[in-house]
Parts: sequence; C-alpha cells; structure tokens
Amino acid sequence: MVRVRAARLLCAGAVALLAGACGGAHKPLTHVTAADVLGHWTSDCGSTLTVEADRTFTVRDLPVDFALRSGAVKRLAAGHGTWYLYAGAEGATPQTFDLKIGEEFYDLHYVRRGDSIALRTVLGDPNDNRWCEFSRRSRG
Repeated sequence: MVRVRAARLLCAGAVALLAGACGGAHKPLTHVTAADVLGHWTSDCGSTLTVEADRTFTVRDLPVDFALRSGAVKRLAAGHGTWYLYAGAEGATPQTFDLKIGEEFYDLHYVRRGDSIALRTVLGDPNDNRWCEFSRRSRG
C-alpha cells in the first residue's frame, strides 16, 4: 500500500509538471466530498458506475489495462467494491476517487465540467490525451 501511494505521488507529480509545461494545467478543484460522487455515472467508453452512500459501488466495463501506444483496451473490470476519496499530498498529488475491487485499486481523476465534476481515467500513454470520462446522470 505504501509503495502504491509513493508511486502515485511520483506519477502525479510528473503529470502535473508535464501538464504545466505544456500549458494544459487545469484549474484546481475545490475539495471533493462524498456528495459530489454519489449517484449513477456513465462514461464515453461504455462503462457505468453506481456510487452508494455506504461507501460501496458497482462498476461495469471499466477499462483498466490497455496498450500504452495504441490505448487499446486489453481488460475491463466489473464488480462491486469499496470507494475512497484520496485527498492527495499537499502541493503535489491531486485528489483521486479510488475504487477497490477485491485486492485491486483503480483511481479516477476529477475534472471540472462547468459547475460540476467528471471522473476520468487515462487510456494508454497520458501524453496521447485518450481518456475514459464519466459524467453523473441527472438525479430524478
């Protein structure tokens, strides 16, 4: 677990530096709370995610393994698990929305979309700007 967090810190720091150097840095999000992530989400890559208040979730067809160069999806995750709001390390690591299915963790990054947020995961090489992005379905 410590190695995973350390690796995330290093990767997130490198991504932040690259994004800033390329002029693609996003405006920082305010602190994300549980209320911001609860509900039903759909993605532009065919995945669905339902996030419950009891810290459980159900996901279908989440791309988790892909070819670095092409971004082609090699494995999809599906199932139930526990979710976490990772706050990040001050000044370095952005907040992430973490999903745990069994012993595997997957992290989604927050992206500002007007007055709301979207959740995204990179497909392949981050420099290729290929993402799977989730939008929350309207409540009601």
